[in-house]
Amino acid sequence: MDKRVCIKCGIEYPLQEKYFAYAHGSTTRYLTKCRECVREYQEEYRIRKQEEEVGGGMYEIKEIPEATKKRKIVNALNYIHLQAFGEQLMEDIYWCKTDDCVQITESICGACDKPMEKIGFIDYNEDNK
Repeated sequence: MDKRVCIKCGIEYPLQEKYFAYAHGSTTRYLTKCRECVREYQEEYRIRKQEEEVGGGMYEIKEIPEATKKRKIVNALNYIHLQAFGEQLMEDIYWCKTDDCVQITESICGACDKPMEKIGFIDYNEDNK
């Protein structure tokens, strides 16, 4: 009878399904960790994940950096304009930080009447068409 040593605990067990689970999608290959070590790891993982959760099973939402947010807004607007009109957007893009809204060519926010920050200008070179 074949035997296998668990790589986690170092105990030698008979190579049977009772001690080692099958590898994913296989009916002939066994995992290298015994069932007991796998169970311990899964329990630790579950506890660690529960500690990371914030209120009501929700994970903490990380704040997106402002530069990343601006870049994504510019890319999204350009994509929408390209899909709608079949051409690249060639105008100034403004973003209001307080309302988190975006406008094209208007530098004053329509919601709060504050000046908006210019976050980009989509320029398209005709030679690269």
